[in-house]
Amino acid sequence: MLGPIVWGVLNLVRFKGITAANRVANYATIINSAVLYALAFNIIYFLQELFLVLGKKALGLKALLYHNDHIWIGEHLKMLLMQGLGALAIFLIGLISLFAYKYISDSKGTWKLLLLWMAFQGLVQSIPQVMIAALDPETDVGEALVGYLKLDQTLLTLFGVVCAIALGLICIYFSRLFLGFGADTVDYGNPRAKLKYIRFIAVGAALIGSILVVPFKIPPMRHTIAPFMVFIFSIPWVWTSAGLDVTVRPVLNGIDKKVYRLPIVFLILLLLFFQLILAKGVEF
Repeated sequence: MLGPIVWGVLNLVRFKGITAANRVANYATIINSAVLYALAFNIIYFLQELFLVLGKKALGLKALLYHNDHIWIGEHLKMLLMQGLGALAIFLIGLISLFAYKYISDSKGTWKLLLLWMAFQGLVQSIPQVMIAALDPETDVGEALVGYLKLDQTLLTLFGVVCAIALGLICIYFSRLFLGFGADTVDYGNPRAKLKYIRFIAVGAALIGSILVVPFKIPPMRHTIAPFMVFIFSIPWVWTSAGLDVTVRPVLNGIDKKVYRLPIVFLILLLLFFQLILAKGVEF
């Protein structure tokens, strides 16, 4: 968490005499990206809980899926192992989404930004769980790694450190991918312009998107911290690394042309599904 702060201060010093054009992005960019961010967050979170439930079901246990969580009835020798299935599932979904994004990145559609956000969410929602497990073995992943696999604290701490480093590197990589959406307006040779653009498509969008996630999490209120924890662990790295002198691959898109209504409609429908169906519990 301190890394991006130090990096941000260095950026201010290094690029002090450089200016960027006024229009590198507009509010259509931030609104479209925020809605797609909220969609991706909720889809990935739902898939994590779904696979946790399916893992219990595979063991013959009765399980209930909710909009925020899941519960199960019964005991099984491998029950604790299945507590790690959700994080593993969304990690793999993140990798698959990234591969799919690479495959369709030359298309003209705007929905590919949703796929990129899903890849991002799949990785940044899963990897920190290993870091947290090193501190709290009572978490889902902690129960799998400590409760079932019996990993000692030294090895668990090592995994946590590796995951912390990997998380930073992944966010730096995604920063370059997000910058690709600014091909029409961003001078990629100007670090100030890149830092300015990333504030729209990633930083501002992720903050607004996290706020949009809150209605999906209540009640209870304690679950509303989840989207902001994901933001704090990841987005600062995306922001501060945008000024790096690296090759950015431009991608065709219309993210800045207008505010698209269909993603907003899908987000509202997903909210209704969460609050009217999942909030009551779905039995598996």
